[in-house]
Order: sequence, then C-alpha cells, then structure tokens
Amino acid sequence: MKNKFVIAIYMRLSQDDGDFDRESNSIINQRNLLRTYVAEHFRQYELMEFQDDGYSGANFDRPGITELFAKVKEGIVDCIIVKDLSRFSRDYIEIGSYLEQIFPFAGVRFIAVNDGYDSDLHKGDVAGMDTSFKNLINDLYCKDISVKVKSALKVKKEKGIYANGSCPFGYRKDPKDRHRLLIDEEEAAVVRRIFQMTVDGLSSHKIAQQFNAEGVKTPIEFKIERGIASMKPKGQSFEWNGSTICRMLRNAAYVGDIVYDKYETPEVSGKARLRPRSEWKVFKNHHEAIIDRAVFEEIQQSRGTKKDRKYAKHPLIGKMECGCCHKSLKIARSKNPYFFCANRYVTRYEGCLKQINVQFLEQFLLFRLQEELDRQMKTYYNYLDAKVQIDKALKEVSEDRKQVAGEQKHLQEQQTRLYEAYVFKEKSREGYVKEKQELQAEMDQCIDEIEHIDKRIALLKTMADFESIELYEYVQSHSFTSITEELVERFINKIVIYDEERIEVEWNFPEKLSEEVLQYQLAFA
Repeated sequence: MKNKFVIAIYMRLSQDDGDFDRESNSIINQRNLLRTYVAEHFRQYELMEFQDDGYSGANFDRPGITELFAKVKEGIVDCIIVKDLSRFSRDYIEIGSYLEQIFPFAGVRFIAVNDGYDSDLHKGDVAGMDTSFKNLINDLYCKDISVKVKSALKVKKEKGIYANGSCPFGYRKDPKDRHRLLIDEEEAAVVRRIFQMTVDGLSSHKIAQQFNAEGVKTPIEFKIERGIASMKPKGQSFEWNGSTICRMLRNAAYVGDIVYDKYETPEVSGKARLRPRSEWKVFKNHHEAIIDRAVFEEIQQSRGTKKDRKYAKHPLIGKMECGCCHKSLKIARSKNPYFFCANRYVTRYEGCLKQINVQFLEQFLLFRLQEELDRQMKTYYNYLDAKVQIDKALKEVSEDRKQVAGEQKHLQEQQTRLYEAYVFKEKSREGYVKEKQELQAEMDQCIDEIEHIDKRIALLKTMADFESIELYEYVQSHSFTSITEELVERFINKIVIYDEERIEVEWNFPEKLSEEVLQYQLAFA
C-alpha cells in the first residue's frame, strides 16, 4: 500500500510542431512551473517526472508518455500535472478519451495548469466546451505548424543551408553558425580509415570485426562522451556491425554533398517513406569533404550492384532476435536451413546463437500458437458467459443510482424547507444548525454513495465493452498448419532465441481478456 499521494509531472518539447521557438515551453521552464504549482497546492506527496524532449504531440508514440502510462496501469500514479493540454497531446480525439474515460476509470486526477483544467472539478461530468475547443485548436495547430516547419526546412535545404538536427559522424556543427558543418578530426580519422580499408578489399563485416577487436569507439559512444546522447547497449557493450559500415560508405556527406528530399511523410507524424533515388536532390560541395570524391565514387560502383534474390524472404525474418546480443537473426540456406546470429562473427560473443533449425522453430511456434489460441478462445467463451452477469449487474447498479439520486433530491428539498423555516422564525438557530448538520451528513453519504456507484458503472461498462470479436472469427475460419507472413504479422510481436531449449515468444493478443482480468470480472459481477 502506498504511504504518500504520488504526483507525476509530464513535460514535452517538440521540434515538429514549432515549440522550439518558444522559450516558455522549454523543459526547464515547464519543470520549474510544475514543481512550483505542486509545492503550492499539495502536501505530503511523492513526485515523479516524465519528459519527451523533441517529440511531436500529434500521437502518443513517445518514450516518456509510454513510461508514464505504464505507471498509471500499475496503479502507482494518483495525479498527473502538465503545463497545458497541448503538452500532453494535440490529438483532440485521443485527449478527450483520456480525460473522460481512461483517467477517471484509473482513478487518476489530471491537471493542466495554464488551461485551468482540474478533473476533480468535472467529477460525474464531461470537460467543458472551452476545454474541448482548446483540444481541437491544438490538434489543428499541430497539423498547420508541421506543414509550415517542413516547408521552411525545404526552402533552407534548397538554398544549401544545413537544417538537420544532427550531423553525420565525422562532423560537428560550428558553434558560431549551427547551419555550418566542421570536420571533427578524431571522428574523421575513423571515417577515413573505413574508406581506406574498403579500398584495400576488406568487407564491411571484416572492418567491424577488426574495430571491435581493437576497441575503436562507435559513433554512439562519441556522442555519449560529448553529452549529446544517452543510451545503453542492447548487449554487453556497443559494437560495430556491417550495417553501420555500409551506411557510412554510402553517405555522400563525406564528399561534401548534402542529399535531401530522400523521404516523404504523407501525413502529420506519419511514417516516412523512402522516395525513388531519381527524386533525391543533391547540393554539391556544401561543406569540406573528408573523403576524396574519386575514392567515394569508386566504392559506390563496386558496391552498387544488388544480387537477385534466389529465395523468398522467410516470414520470421525481422521478428527474431538473438537472446545474447539482441541483434536480428539471419537465415542460412542449405540442405537443412537454419537461423543464426551473424553478429557473433563480429563480436565473438560465445552466447550468441550458433544455429537453430528452421523446421524445428516453425513446428515449435505452430504448437505454441495453437496452445495460445485455445487459451484465447476459452477466455472469449467465458467472457460471453460473464457478459450476461455484467449486463445484469449494470442494470441493478443503474437502478440503485436512481434510488440514491432520488434520496439526494429529497434531502435538498428538506434543506430548502429548513432554511425557509429558519428565515421566517419558525425554527430557532440552535434547532436549525442541528437539523442542518444532520441533513448535511445524510447528503454527504448520498454523494459518496453516488460516486462509488458511478465508479462501479464505469467499470462494468468497460468490462462489457469488447472490440476484438474479429480476432475470434478469424481463428474459427482459419487452420494453422504452416508459418505464413499473414500469421506472423497477426499473432507474433517478437521471438527471442537463446537456443533450442530457451525460446521466448511475445504474442500479439489483446491484453484485456487475460485470465486474471476475466476472474476479476466474474468476481465483480
């Protein structure tokens, strides 16, 4: 049991919706404002902080907000405080859902300081028109400013102005002009060595393997040392790999060129898509080169041809990772094909997966999937039985609320008559005060009872609301005899493989109808 009231303050700063132009919206200023508000309005509390620096408010795909929601789900947080509603989200539909349904159900108080919004003032009611209108304006503002910012960046790039947030490995931004790139000699030495080793005939994997053996710092380690990044390695340490080397060998920034319009984003905060190479735009000789252009072009010609795929991509590729280094597994095509961790040839980790037979893994997954589907179907059928009880309980509780609301109205009428009797001298002051206190005590009891009933109604409605019927119809109309791309995309999130004895599967099934939740529903109903 918690001993203190837990308050979570959330701060967000975006470089997508124009917030970076506002000094008042800086993370530091948001933190100072929120800490001051908490100190002035609360006593005996425990404070938690969550932030997203450089993330758009157009969606909830943010690490800070994800961590906050996890704490809410665990029942740790009692109150969330933000500077204003736009810091929490600019999607008016999503924010309305959280303010009117999710947070009340979770018992979490929500405060937006500058907007004057406090969910405790809206108990049993929806947020006011002004709050809804602000949310809509924030949503429209996000879409409008995103278009304007992207348009401004495009104009800058067409003029040859460097307008990216970060710079390529081997360069630093000029402290006096953030649109100008300067060579970082320590990093550039690594870049030159990579290109020279490639000219000498070494493959990207061989270069990565040699760098790891020598302990050459990776690009992320350089950033961490400079204080511009904070990250932990997935495995035992940061490692060079062939993919990183390949990306650097293709980067035209090393010959002084800037390539832009490589990607397009069809909608605000949507997923960027790579344009055809013919549509890319290049601004040549933008900054000082690290690599000679002739050397760069020679390497591009030798690496520019792609081999035709002899085999179709296996549907599990991209879903599997090594349990040791957490790198994606590859497939070896042979008489008996197997999956393996190619990274072990670079890192030399003994724990990296050597091989696991493809057919064995497919059969293992089909067996485990059938087990999970059986459990899900059993849960669903139990849910249908429980829903009858839930609907019955919801009807009974609704009737209880009507009865208590009637009692509350009767008490209000009694209070009015009592006051009139006191005003017209039909009641003494002592008698009036005594009866008023008795009526108020009954009134408070009615208010508490209505609040308890409303929470019960909200919980029952949530239990009765089930939107994954389509999944169960799909299961009933399909047989699962082989691993297909459709099956993998629908049911599997991730597979972590250590060896044949230890395989961890993260399934893609609705959490709402877990066995634990179902038991709670049955008990509650």
